[in-house]
Amino acid sequence: MANTTILEYSFLPNEVFISTSVDIRMIIKNPQNGSLIKFKGGRDGDSIQVYFPLGKGATDLVENLDFKTRVPAGTTCEKSSFGDYYTLNFTNNTTKLQPGEQLEIIFLQVPVNSQYKDATPAVIKIEEGIGEYDGDAFINIAKKPNDTFEVIAWVSPSTIGLNQFATLYWQSVGGTKVVIGPFKDGDKTFKVDGPPPSPGNFKINIPSTTESQRTYTLTLYTSDQQHTAVPVTLTQNPPLITAFTSDKSGLISVDDAMVLDWFYLWGGSSAINSNSGLQLNNPRPEITVNPGKDLAQFYKGNYENMPSSIYYELYVNGFQTPAKRRVEIGLLPVKLLYFKYTSQDASGGLSGIDYQFDTPEWKGFKLDIEGNNLATLTLYQPGSTKEVYYLGADDTIHPQIQFFTYKSKGSGVYELSWITANLDELTLDPSGDDIPVAQIESGTKDVSLTASATFTLKGTAKNGSIITSQLHVII
Repeated sequence: MANTTILEYSFLPNEVFISTSVDIRMIIKNPQNGSLIKFKGGRDGDSIQVYFPLGKGATDLVENLDFKTRVPAGTTCEKSSFGDYYTLNFTNNTTKLQPGEQLEIIFLQVPVNSQYKDATPAVIKIEEGIGEYDGDAFINIAKKPNDTFEVIAWVSPSTIGLNQFATLYWQSVGGTKVVIGPFKDGDKTFKVDGPPPSPGNFKINIPSTTESQRTYTLTLYTSDQQHTAVPVTLTQNPPLITAFTSDKSGLISVDDAMVLDWFYLWGGSSAINSNSGLQLNNPRPEITVNPGKDLAQFYKGNYENMPSSIYYELYVNGFQTPAKRRVEIGLLPVKLLYFKYTSQDASGGLSGIDYQFDTPEWKGFKLDIEGNNLATLTLYQPGSTKEVYYLGADDTIHPQIQFFTYKSKGSGVYELSWITANLDELTLDPSGDDIPVAQIESGTKDVSLTASATFTLKGTAKNGSIITSQLHVII
């Protein structure tokens, strides 16, 4: 038994007059509860094959496959050189379908054959190949005689949002005019021109903030006022967000960017708001945001109240009830790499202050210099917490790694040296060596290197608080 398809397929019109040539639209829709589909393009990519029943019988639709197609950008749809079918291919990897989104392929001037049998449709077969999945679908097309007095009609799309329009299409045989209503300013009359199926179209909508459906009636008249009618119903829905996603999840660095993507149906105006301070009106999908950077900028001067996670809310307005959906991301703590002096003079005096975080662009900090012998670095973290680091001789309590540097001694040997204050323990990573007590306050260590490497000193004070300092040795 064949698999069902991932996507939904339909054809408009789904009924045709025999012995006519008509444009037939194939609608390929990702179900509203589906997942994002990213089509693989190129050779051996995803494909969709369309088999029009070919022949002269009542269950056949066409006598030849000489008709052309009109396709969206990034796709091709042509008759295969390997058989009697059309193949929809994707030229690159950029074509995608969000849940509820659709592609439309138009088969131009499809030549419907001349055979008709009551209640006997022609069946178009779809063979879908997406990724490793293969599935089949079968779509009925009703055939109608062309020597009758009849009008067929359909609307696309059949559902719209507030202030949106759809197109009403019709085809007919045996009449001289088509009258459509109701309209506020009266019925519309269209002359039937050309040979059957004498196609026509007109834009329609539902000009109401409370009406969810409206039925239009198309009436085909003969010159002696005989008539036949067909109703067509248009639906107006509230907005529906089918997808609002981020390319990141869980916890991210405050320097990380992320891409927001979304899709909605039946919406009008839209906006994205965030507790990071970001506000966008009517944004286009696939925007890049910088949660940590935006947060630090928004909370400048008020870092102590920064949240630990960022949300982005998409609002879509339209008919009656607005739609809302949220994406949330957590922020990792910022890590201090070092807070130290940069220079030591011949007498051992230290000067010049430098600091570095693992996220270099983080702005949530404050450096205070209090005289010549004390500096404090306050690091504000997402989540309304802060860490205070001390540097200088005037502080006798908090752990300090005041100086950490290196020099080459030749032959691949490098001397690491350090000066600390207020420490009881000191270790050197990545080796995990415990520094002897006599060298905690001031010491050196030789290391042999064949490539650049990073070393970290970890100091522990009497009260258990910890300081680290990172040094990158470049050879």
